[in-house]
Amino acid sequence: MNLSIVVTGRNDNYDGDFNDRLSLAINRNLKSLPDAEFIFVEWNPYMDRPLVCEELQKIFKDRIKYYAVHPKFHEAYCTFDEFNEYPAKNVGIRRAKGKFIACVNSDIIFDPQLVENLRRVSETNIVYRASRIDIRPDYKYVRFPLLPKFILGRYTGPTDACGDFTMTDRDTWVRFTGYCEEFPEQRLHKDSLMVHLFTSDGLPIRMIGSATHWRHPSSWANGFRRPKVGDTKWDFRKSGYKRNKFTWGLANADEVERNGIIWLE
Repeated sequence: MNLSIVVTGRNDNYDGDFNDRLSLAINRNLKSLPDAEFIFVEWNPYMDRPLVCEELQKIFKDRIKYYAVHPKFHEAYCTFDEFNEYPAKNVGIRRAKGKFIACVNSDIIFDPQLVENLRRVSETNIVYRASRIDIRPDYKYVRFPLLPKFILGRYTGPTDACGDFTMTDRDTWVRFTGYCEEFPEQRLHKDSLMVHLFTSDGLPIRMIGSATHWRHPSSWANGFRRPKVGDTKWDFRKSGYKRNKFTWGLANADEVERNGIIWLE
C-alpha cells in the first residue's frame, strides 16, 4: 500500500483525555491499514512535559514516524501559545513517502468502507473525503455498524469537517504547497480553504466512506467557541491566497533524531 496518514497534536492533553482518544484511534486505524505509513507531528510542545511522541512510542514502537517541532518555529509563526494544526500537517505532508497522503484529525476511526477504499485507491488528481459521524464521548470501543444510540450527528458536505479527513496524491499536495500558512492567527476555515483551492482548480471530490469522532467537551458541535481560532466569519474565498512560500512545511529546518524522534530545530 502506498499510503501515508498524517496525524498531529501536542502534549497539552486537550480536554483531559486527548492522549487516550489519540492512542485508541491510532491503534484501530493501524490495525485496519497495517501497510500504511503513519506519521505523528507534535507541534509546539511544552518542553517541560513528556512528549506525546514518547507516550506513543511506548505503545506503537517504531510503527509510527515521530516528528517534534521545536517551539521556536511556532513563536516565529504566530503570537499565541497554542497548537496550530495546519502548519503541523504540512510538516507531515512534506516528509511523507506515500503516493497518497491523508491528513486526519487525531481522534477519528475509519469505518470499514473507508478502509476498503483506502486499500485500493489508485486515481490521482482527485480530492478524497470522508464524512464525519460524531459519537458519544463515552463510547470508546467503537464497533461497526454503529448503533443509532451512539450517534450524535453527521457531517456529509464537501467541506463539512474536512479537517478530519482530506486526502489526495502527493504530487497534488506538493503542487498546492499544502495547507495555507499565511494569516497565521487564522486557524478556523483553513481546511475549507484547502478544499476550495482544490475544487477551484478543477479537482473533483469523491466521498469514500466515513470516520467516527468522539464529541469531546470542547468540540465545536457542542456550541463551544474555543479562543484563538481567528475570525469565525473569515471569508477565505476573498483572502487572495494562492500558494505558500517554497519553504512550506518547514522544508529548510534542521532535523535531528533523538531516541527515535526526529526533532525539527
